[in-house]
Amino acid sequence: MKSTLKFNLIIALLALVCSINAQTYRLEIGYNNPQRFGTGVSSKFFDGVKLGGTAEFKLKNNFSLLTGVLYNFVYSKKLQGYPNDEDVRYKTIAHFLDIPARLTYTLPLSKSLKVFGFAGPNLNIGLYQKRVVTSSLDPTYDYYVKSEISNLYSGSSSLQLNRLNLQVGLGGGVQWKKYQLKATYDFGINNLNKNSSTDSYSLHQKGWYFSVAFDI
Repeated sequence: MKSTLKFNLIIALLALVCSINAQTYRLEIGYNNPQRFGTGVSSKFFDGVKLGGTAEFKLKNNFSLLTGVLYNFVYSKKLQGYPNDEDVRYKTIAHFLDIPARLTYTLPLSKSLKVFGFAGPNLNIGLYQKRVVTSSLDPTYDYYVKSEISNLYSGSSSLQLNRLNLQVGLGGGVQWKKYQLKATYDFGINNLNKNSSTDSYSLHQKGWYFSVAFDI
């Protein structure tokens, strides 16, 4: 409950600041390709979409501050094979929010054409992450994995994730009149494994994001 209130407060304050001072608003949508990886565990790749709104605050000498709120929907499917034609299938569906704070430099090439680059932190907030495990393994095996459906942020699953993922990122793109094409790469800093005090492995999340945006 307290975490939910904190998230709502952050979003409300951000929306208030944007409404007062922002000089350029944009809508943004794109393809999202995050990867969750760690020491001693196999990587998991996601595919999905990211969409939302941004606000740009102009500074001096072609610099600006870009922020906003973007919603992510991603999914992943993974098949782990075992002897005797047995396997374990993992299906994960996740919902995140991104709140970036990017320092941006824009270089005008003509009246209509610009190129830009940016860098800065991003706060990735986990809303809900559902994992479905379907196992055909014999329960008597030492490596038995049970079938289950769980929320990885709260529930009985052996894997428990932290909701907050602090990332640093950089990217760039091109703008033609009111339209932008851009690519962003974010790397997660903090350990997402909530059970890191007892587990021997860490988890992080990184990935690319390709998008289009337009002024409104």
